[in-house]
Amino acid sequence: MVSTTGQTLMGGPVRPAALARGSGRGDRPGRAAAALRNSVFIVGQVVLLGSLYWLYGLGRHFADGRELVALHHAKRVWHVERLFDLPNESSIQSLALHSSHLLEFANRFYVGVHFPAAIIFLLWVLIFQRPSWRRVRTVIMASTGAALLIHIAYPLAPPRFLPRLVPGVNLVDTGAVFGPTPYGPHDTVANQYAAMPSLHIGWSILEAWGVITILRARARWLAVLHPIITTIVVVITANHYWLDGIIGGGLVVAAVQLTRPEVQARLRLWAIAVRLPVRALPAAAMAGAPGTGAPVTSAVGPSPVAIGQDRPGAAGRPASKVPRARTGSSAAADATAARAAAPPGGNASGAAPPQRAAAEDDAGEVAGT
Repeated sequence: MVSTTGQTLMGGPVRPAALARGSGRGDRPGRAAAALRNSVFIVGQVVLLGSLYWLYGLGRHFADGRELVALHHAKRVWHVERLFDLPNESSIQSLALHSSHLLEFANRFYVGVHFPAAIIFLLWVLIFQRPSWRRVRTVIMASTGAALLIHIAYPLAPPRFLPRLVPGVNLVDTGAVFGPTPYGPHDTVANQYAAMPSLHIGWSILEAWGVITILRARARWLAVLHPIITTIVVVITANHYWLDGIIGGGLVVAAVQLTRPEVQARLRLWAIAVRLPVRALPAAAMAGAPGTGAPVTSAVGPSPVAIGQDRPGAAGRPASKVPRARTGSSAAADATAARAAAPPGGNASGAAPPQRAAAEDDAGEVAGT
């Protein structure tokens, strides 16, 4: 045992090193339990995101068998882009065709950076930036889920299919010509008819937003280069249209805005305001529902007439005989009249206050019945 002066009951002083060793042994079970909970949480989140990605990959293949529809949509998207004077993907690719090394680098970037960058970013946030994890997870789940719905509802062939559809379009499938290509003859993962929207651009914007938001160093702004390079790559390799990138980035931006704390607070208040009347509705509806025989009750209590009818002896009396509750203004007027009629020095010997007179009148009527 240790006294308050730092001396043991045996007379020897307590050494700080001994206290440190003792407290460390006591904290070991707590640290082990915390480490176990942290590991279970990380594994659970990895399994969750892996399951969602599996569902996403499965859902993308709902476009299989709709190749003709996807090609028709490709022509429509091409003409819509020309209608809005967006840069011509064919003209931009023609500039890149002067360098085979550039196109080979672009193909490797398209194939090898998208998924590894997303996995590294998510693990970094999950393990080292835990306070930001919940919002990042919500943003990627919401934007990817919305993208999957668009993949299913609007299958779209990428621009490299356009030369066989639109005369005068000279786009080249750089993956097939310069390599490498993600679409081999035995490929069972990728879906070539799910170009809308571009998650290459969407996820790159998400990763840049996360790095810039979480970190505080000036070097964090270099993350902006990732979506810029990704956009150039998907265009010069003829894998996506401008509209694919605009919609893919728009989904991420919308998810980021909806997950802002102030927006979430407003949504919760709105949800509470919507639910409150709905919760109170069944009781009020059942009270006055036809065929139930239940009287309609007020939310603020029974009416003054009902209170008067419940008094003993009040049954069968005409409505004009039932005493009515005085409002604040009528009660104030009665009090003023009583003070004016009373002689100086108090009430008259034979007069009673208005409230007492009303009570005696009620008692007389009851006795007369």
